[in-house]
Amino acid sequence: MNKVGLSIASLFILASLLYIPTFMSEEPLITPDEDILAITPSYKARNLTTTLYNESGQRVHQVFSSTMENYEQLGFVLFSAPQYTIYQESGEPPWQVVADEGTLYDNNMIQLENNVIIVSENQADFVQRVTTDYLEIDLDEQTMVSDANVEISGPDFLILSNGLRANLLNKTYELNQHVQTTYSPAN
Repeated sequence: MNKVGLSIASLFILASLLYIPTFMSEEPLITPDEDILAITPSYKARNLTTTLYNESGQRVHQVFSSTMENYEQLGFVLFSAPQYTIYQESGEPPWQVVADEGTLYDNNMIQLENNVIIVSENQADFVQRVTTDYLEIDLDEQTMVSDANVEISGPDFLILSNGLRANLLNKTYELNQHVQTTYSPAN
């Protein structure tokens, strides 16, 4: 064989040696994409009731939901038709909160959407009922915030507002944009 033939053969052998490890390697294992795992619930439940207690054993809040999906990697729980009971540390009757949809975050914040109704179980409270389409509740501070249309009612009044800030512990309510108040004393 001449020098040209030997050069071509050696180049061919060298190129083959470089590509053989590629051909002989094992197929990589297919692992689920982490993004897909994050948007897949860790678990689901139906007709679930969960109660949270503080360090001294008092109930802080309780939630019932027709369906629940826990997204542990994302840090929230989705509820369908949630019914929350928010207990007062003072021992006063609790607040009942219902909505079509709810999201509970790891930092004890709740976002409620669609047909949100908050009712005080204390008949002596000035505000008996709050209705809106969107509400955020901080369970630790027991505060509520909404930028949606809000209807607040009591025994003798009805207030319409475009937004609300409220503190359930202090029973203080601040309207973002007051629209109308109707006062009608009982006869």
